[in-house]
Amino acid sequence: MTVLIVLSFFAFFIALDYALTQRRIARQTLAEATPAPDPEPAWVAGYRMPETLYYHRGHTWARPLGADTVLVGIDDFARRLVGAAATIVAPSRGDWLHQGDPAFSLKLDGKLAKLVSPVEGEVMAVNPDLGANAGRVSDDPYGRGWVLQVKSPKLASNLRNLLSGRLARKWMEDSREALELRLMALAGSVLQDGGEPAANLGEQLPKADWDRLVHEFLLT
Repeated sequence: MTVLIVLSFFAFFIALDYALTQRRIARQTLAEATPAPDPEPAWVAGYRMPETLYYHRGHTWARPLGADTVLVGIDDFARRLVGAAATIVAPSRGDWLHQGDPAFSLKLDGKLAKLVSPVEGEVMAVNPDLGANAGRVSDDPYGRGWVLQVKSPKLASNLRNLLSGRLARKWMEDSREALELRLMALAGSVLQDGGEPAANLGEQLPKADWDRLVHEFLLT
């Protein structure tokens, strides 16, 4: 009996040590996957737009980490349109996402903005830092504010459906122009001097107007 107790004792601590080691490895992998800030960020139509990313027309991006894995987040246009998120509603690890379908949501002051997945695949991780600081997705959307890590078995074909390079820049310019027209029709007060869209439309527009803009530009 004593031998069994001792063996059970050692088995328990071996299992505990293994679990803690796997957790450390997972967190280290996520830390290494977090993209570093671009040394010379590109600006298109007044919006920051790193050229290393692939963009969905619903204003989310994908950054390849390997042959079948990407990080997913929101772009600068979505950040300004939605505003500073108070909480984030994300899928669970193992959930399957479809390209162009809603993947996660940002909440602020009773408003909800759904954002689409730029790729199809399995959720491998949700950014653990966003649980305690959802605002990071707005403060640093291309870096520490990434939202999901997704394994996409058809990544190459998925990326071909996204925008990059010249096409992405033209799309952002068109998005900026369309947003300005909508804002002028709604309330010119949300346009800054020189016609720049305000940095936090989520706090400045009535819910009904904000909802219409979110549905139109985020494609949800």
